[in-house]
Amino acid sequence: MNTNSQSSRKKPVVIRRGNVAVKIYTGKNRVGDTAYAQHTLVYYSGGQRVKRNFASLDEAKREAEIVAVKLANGENEILKLTSTDRAIYIEAVELLRPLNLALNTAAKEYVRAAQQLPQGVTLREAVDFYNRRNPASLPQRTVRQVVDELIDQKAKGGCGDAYLKDLTGRLGRFADDFQMNIGQVTGPMIEKHLTSLDIARRTRMNHMRLIVGLFKFAVRRKYLAKDALDELDAVEKLAAELTEIEIFSPHELREMLAAARPEIVPWLSIAAFAGLRHAELQRLDWSEINMAERHIEVPAVKSKTASRRLAPMPDNLFSWLEPHRQESGRVTGFENMTKQIGWLIQDINESLKKKAEEAGHDPKNVRRFTWKRNALRHSFISYRLAVVKDVAAVALEAGNSPTMIFRNYRALVTENEGKTWFSIAPDASANIVTLTKTNAA
Repeated sequence: MNTNSQSSRKKPVVIRRGNVAVKIYTGKNRVGDTAYAQHTLVYYSGGQRVKRNFASLDEAKREAEIVAVKLANGENEILKLTSTDRAIYIEAVELLRPLNLALNTAAKEYVRAAQQLPQGVTLREAVDFYNRRNPASLPQRTVRQVVDELIDQKAKGGCGDAYLKDLTGRLGRFADDFQMNIGQVTGPMIEKHLTSLDIARRTRMNHMRLIVGLFKFAVRRKYLAKDALDELDAVEKLAAELTEIEIFSPHELREMLAAARPEIVPWLSIAAFAGLRHAELQRLDWSEINMAERHIEVPAVKSKTASRRLAPMPDNLFSWLEPHRQESGRVTGFENMTKQIGWLIQDINESLKKKAEEAGHDPKNVRRFTWKRNALRHSFISYRLAVVKDVAAVALEAGNSPTMIFRNYRALVTENEGKTWFSIAPDASANIVTLTKTNAA
């Protein structure tokens, strides 16, 4: 039987979309003595009549729907796809339907994103990484907001003004450079920020230390996932600049104490024999000096490391402090100790010049006393370690790490030099062994 002639005599099923009409003719297709139903889809594409046969009317209708939509949208080329390609296309369109995104737009965005990824990294992996760093459940906080919260917490915790000023200055500049959600800050971005500061390596390390603290604070506040700390590993690790540890000899310390005005003797003697840092001395109160128990308390709020410690009070330090002791009040009565040290250096050199003149020596050839940065604290640690021979104990007393003590101080001076240092007392200066040279290498 001629299928086409039968199809033409029956009323077709018409599928319309806009001005487009697609028809389905139903007829019979005979194979031998058996007749099968056949549904023929008929439409015009590019001026040509197209016919396609289907065994199922539902299948023919589904295809007719697709053809009508494509013809109505002017997408004739799509109708030339193979059945497999068409199935893939249909699936892609359906997947994008909830996003209200066209297939060509999705393809462009995918290609653009994939081209920016490192070789071997899939877009799915990149999205998973982003979701770990920016979970939707985490509160959204800008860098500035987190910096302000951290500073507020430190202030309420009793941190000193100097520390808060340092925190505000360094992290404030960081927040200015990153006006965005803290979860968007990456390791390379931090690296670029540090490089742009154009500062010394040690200063750069101090900036990085505070940035690390900021990120850890954000993790504790649940503003960042723990994985965010991995970004810090991407920042170049900077070794501290290797600088020679300078110390004073016992002879130089005796010259300082002999020339010092009474009001700065407590500052000098505590720095030399208890090893407090400059900033810790500036905050120290007489009520924190326990003459009975022979120790000096450095409260956490006044310590650089934000941890309480007890500094030792050797017998000679007790002797230096006893004439000046008070129940309370600041031990250091000067806001600017740099100026006081400058005057002390002048007094020492004038004394050396006078002694040379009295001895008939040419004043021009007299040794001049020079100040060494942080050398009183370095001297305490060096001489103390030489005497007690216990790195961990000295680290606790000085508020340093054992690693730092071991690396920088363990071979600077001898035990005899250490004993000499801690024998310097107001009533025994005449018996001090004078050392003209101290091994500070």
